[in-house]
Amino acid sequence: MPGVLAGKAVVITGAGRGLGEAYARLAAAEGASVVVNDVDTAAAASVAGAIGALADDSDVATWTGAGRLIDNCRRAYGRVDGLVNNAGLFRLAGPREQDPEEFRRVLEVNLLGTAYCGLHAIRAMLEQGGAGSVVNVTSGSQSGTAALAAYGASKGGVASLTWCWAADLADTEVRVNAVSPNAHTRMADAFERHLGARARGQNVGKSPASNAPAVVHLLSDAAAGISGRIVRVDGDELSLVQPPRTAVAVRLPEWTVAAVAEAFAGDLRQQP
Repeated sequence: MPGVLAGKAVVITGAGRGLGEAYARLAAAEGASVVVNDVDTAAAASVAGAIGALADDSDVATWTGAGRLIDNCRRAYGRVDGLVNNAGLFRLAGPREQDPEEFRRVLEVNLLGTAYCGLHAIRAMLEQGGAGSVVNVTSGSQSGTAALAAYGASKGGVASLTWCWAADLADTEVRVNAVSPNAHTRMADAFERHLGARARGQNVGKSPASNAPAVVHLLSDAAAGISGRIVRVDGDELSLVQPPRTAVAVRLPEWTVAAVAEAFAGDLRQQP
């Protein structure tokens, strides 16, 4: 039986190891022609060689690099049907010791890299016939995690990109979704080293490969009609992450400083 991605050309960023490698391996096993992108040239070549894919070392954090990546896929395979925006930087720091250049670089790779690749891919998909799937990678850290302000902010931006692009493309056949994966990777190890006992055994026993089926499904035609969703994979649990929404509303005909204080002492105080 042909795989669910047979005949499709798929670009996966940050695929030289970890979660990206797992996505690339399963996509290839399901019949896709894959572009394995990673700024680590040797890592990209190693994974690409193992699965019969094309290696690419473009820097997705630049508009030119992202465009080169999508163009390389189109030149090699004639089109681009799927994009997995997995490339990311992970840096741990509290507000007192946060390096501003490091903060900037995290946002460039995680948020701008996702945006640049997505924009190039969406334009190519619309130009070639109007169908395709973009799968962004976000994180539960967007909801607030100690020492992860830069990373969490970047992933919150990725979630917003996902919802906005899905709204933009609602009248087309280009779908935009995201996954929020959980796996014991080098990132989890770094988190544990930094926070110690507070990390609580970050993602122990959860393999990168366990997250790949959700990504491949979202890339496939079986997910036609699914857009604007963030799918969270956490071991044996699959769930959806909802957009931010108002939890409770307190109404008064006119707000004063004292009235706001009273609201926080009353109804708003009960909110988690």
